[in-house]
Amino acid sequence: MLVPAPASIPPNAAARLRRAAMRTLPLIVLLLPTGAAAHDLWIERDAEGWTLLRGHRHSVHAGEAVLPYSPETLEGVTCVAVSGEALPCAAAQRYPLRVPEAGQAAVCFQISSGYWTQTPYGTRNAPPAQVKQAIRSWHSREGAKRIAEWSAAFTRPLTSGLELVPLEDPFALEAGEKLHLRVTLRDAPCADAIVSYFGEPRGRSGEEGTINVRLRQDGLQMIEASFSEPDSAGVCEEIVHAATLNFLLPEAP
Repeated sequence: MLVPAPASIPPNAAARLRRAAMRTLPLIVLLLPTGAAAHDLWIERDAEGWTLLRGHRHSVHAGEAVLPYSPETLEGVTCVAVSGEALPCAAAQRYPLRVPEAGQAAVCFQISSGYWTQTPYGTRNAPPAQVKQAIRSWHSREGAKRIAEWSAAFTRPLTSGLELVPLEDPFALEAGEKLHLRVTLRDAPCADAIVSYFGEPRGRSGEEGTINVRLRQDGLQMIEASFSEPDSAGVCEEIVHAATLNFLLPEAP
């Protein structure tokens, strides 16, 4: 994180700060798509429903296990039956976002924390037109999907956002085996997305959006993808997309 500069600094010092920020920002944008401290987004499921959580419980990054977020960041929820049929789905706008159990085989949450702008004095949760000395800016969009029961329908994207789509039944795999995935955006293959497993990069998606990820452990799986593209609306420089795929890999007997 950049150290806040004094209210008045010499022009040459400000220029050095801006150049330093420009060199480090691509990494910041990759790791911190929401402009906050690096964190994971995941979905927990119990007998009562599906809950969207944020924090470091499953992360390689240090920090609180669970961190609060604003429920107003919710953009949409998708619930799907094992048949592939969309189910009525709603989440009350209170923290944590939660969908009641109703026979869903998969649930997707989509959120956005809005515009972020890097300046010599820190990062602001605002578009660049509203800050002084903007260095770089982006719009954060995140999605989390949890699959609880396999269906051939899940080899296709369930939302138009960035999504990790299994190309085979992940519940048929064991720890140590590879899962074949496709990264999609706007229902089409997304090439050159960075794919990670529990926060550790495993490679980039190919021309058809495909990538193989080795499942290294039992239990809840955390596979993540990130992708940036220019903002066609011109409000900021980039749209930064992030996606998480969760499913439970049974322990070996």
